[in-house]
Amino acid sequence: MTYSATRLITSLLLTALAAVPFAAHAGLHEGLAAYDKAQYATALEQLTPLAEKGNAKAQYRLGKMFNLGQGLPPDKKEAAKWFHLAAQQGLAEAQGALGYLCLVGEGVSQNNDLALEWTRKAAEQGDATAQFNLGMMHSEKFGIQKNPAESLKWLRKAADQRHVQAMNTLGSLYETGQAGVKRNPVFAHMLFDASAKKGDSTAVARRQALEKSLSASDIRASKELARKWKPGANLEKALGGGISS
Repeated sequence: MTYSATRLITSLLLTALAAVPFAAHAGLHEGLAAYDKAQYATALEQLTPLAEKGNAKAQYRLGKMFNLGQGLPPDKKEAAKWFHLAAQQGLAEAQGALGYLCLVGEGVSQNNDLALEWTRKAAEQGDATAQFNLGMMHSEKFGIQKNPAESLKWLRKAADQRHVQAMNTLGSLYETGQAGVKRNPVFAHMLFDASAKKGDSTAVARRQALEKSLSASDIRASKELARKWKPGANLEKALGGGISS
């Protein structure tokens, strides 16, 4: 075989190999786009073969479809299977979802240790829902492993990402002064207001009720704190460390 022929064959092989991940990526993009549009039949068609080949994002979304019954009958065991496969590859969303199933015992045996393990893995990667769940797992009221300091740490991290439930939970703690948190209605108002601005009706009601006991200067102070607390900014740093328990 001549040198030119060898180069031609090598070039063709490289081109063919490069096309494989591109095609897989295109299928993933189409599948995820279909899912986001609630076109579940198309999403299932596109994502199932990718999930079976080991694509973590496809595995997670397929697990979510089984978990929520989107486009097919709900099947918690199938959901747990796909979540576990994606979680083993380090996908934070799947780790958090699997942790929750372990916590409530759906699709898998109830296991607090595994719930904490998987949820922590996701939380440490920055998944806001997992951070909130981990905060609640360590809370005094609902925790399976009570640790108020850890609970506040993770709730604040989730709130930094504007997680609505985390902001509402922290707002309640600052409004009443529970779980070792020093009572501060101004901080509570700021958190309820931030949650309300994301469309949460519970936060709207809590903010309105709280405003009945606040002065005009308190509300101005709340708005000033909100101005300092930029999305993604650390809550404690933004407020000058004034929220510590």
